Amino acid sequence: MSIETDEIALILSGVKILQNLDTEIINEIAEYTQIEQFEPGDLVVKAGETGKRLYFIYEGRVEVRVPDLQGDIKRRILLKKGEVVGEISLLIKSSYTADVVALDKTTTFYLDQQHFTRLVGEHTSFSEVMSQLMTSRMAQNGGISKVGKYDLRGKLGEGSMATVFNAWDPDLEREVAIKMLKYKLAYDDKFVKRFEREARIIASLNHPNIVNVFEVIEAFSTRFIVMEKLHGQDLLQIIKDKGAIDFVEARSILSQLSSALHYAHGQGESGIVHRDIKPSNIVIDHYGNIKLTDFGIAGPSGNKEESIEGTPNYLAPEIINGEAVDGRADIYALGVLAFYMLTNSVPFSASTLAKLLKMQVEQKPPDIRNICPEIDDELAGLIDKSLSKEADQRISDWEQIRDVLKPVAGDFNLSLGSDEMAVIIRFKDTSPQRTQRFIKAIEKNLLDKSINYEMETHQGSNENE
Repeated sequence: MSIETDEIALILSGVKILQNLDTEIINEIAEYTQIEQFEPGDLVVKAGETGKRLYFIYEGRVEVRVPDLQGDIKRRILLKKGEVVGEISLLIKSSYTADVVALDKTTTFYLDQQHFTRLVGEHTSFSEVMSQLMTSRMAQNGGISKVGKYDLRGKLGEGSMATVFNAWDPDLEREVAIKMLKYKLAYDDKFVKRFEREARIIASLNHPNIVNVFEVIEAFSTRFIVMEKLHGQDLLQIIKDKGAIDFVEARSILSQLSSALHYAHGQGESGIVHRDIKPSNIVIDHYGNIKLTDFGIAGPSGNKEESIEGTPNYLAPEIINGEAVDGRADIYALGVLAFYMLTNSVPFSASTLAKLLKMQVEQKPPDIRNICPEIDDELAGLIDKSLSKEADQRISDWEQIRDVLKPVAGDFNLSLGSDEMAVIIRFKDTSPQRTQRFIKAIEKNLLDKSINYEMETHQGSNENE
């Protein structure tokens, strides 16, 4: 059987997984595609053999016969015209896990290992198709169920560089998150190094407000970072849902973030600069505890980058200018973040990236007092000083920063003796009845343990407090 390349390309354009590829890429795939025909009962692929071909079914039907642990067939999957066979084994360079048998006289087109690998490496859109296929296999029942020792339990989220899965650690009996580098980047040495660098950096950090990394796994022709499973929402989504944040909550978030950055900047020989502080990289749980995530472009102080990386609205002028970067770039981003949290808007916005970057470098930021007249002078001053264009003029003393961000006691009398301890509990979004029941339970527990105490209750003027 002989078919012209143009005709093969036309046929391949109708294959579901290839439908969104550019014509030029499909033509190139067609150029290296070969034809193979099978009679009814023939094995298209055999379980246990190493995957060497990606088959596109042109005519006929095949059956995938998935075995159980005893070798008996536990599941049968029917595939027909327009579907593919062998893609995962080829992609992850593993053996086939099931027999695939032709049910009718079947015509297939196939790519061999050599040409498949080259095309995936050269065309990011084709590798993205493979990433989506792999993700679907890892997120569905009956597909790939493990990465290393970890049991996969579905997809959590997806970004431009990676897909994140929910998983279970059977040894420690806990949930974890597993971050998979996409195939469009797994063939790019630069991004593989960045991915592994992120894992090494986070693994070297031990702070309650920084996400924990447990290990890096190389499997399925890509890399995986195994990290703690975070419970909560990212700050970006919280502000989208609820709008600007009140001063008490904002101070708490900024104080915890400052603690994490102060710690990171003191690690290693020259400190670790995050370089991408922004709301979506801060996850907050139901108790108000934060975790700083995504150290993908983090690095030591003093580094110059060949290209501008980071989120434009949060970039310090020295990053835009291509100058050496240190922890003061994170402090600039902290100031932008504080501005955004309190106003639900960033200091600078523009219709084009070029205009935005120019504003970041040259234009004086707006005075937050004009938007939030009720803001206290200390916090307003901190935001103003953190947004200084010149790094040398920017506030950089973490003790000063954290002193400004310490919780405000309000009318509480917290003058304590050496043998005293005070605990402040703020009740929000709950009924007075539930609050009173909780307070009475605390009082009973204190009395039962013969602990001397004094208790004051205060009602805030804001209805949410």
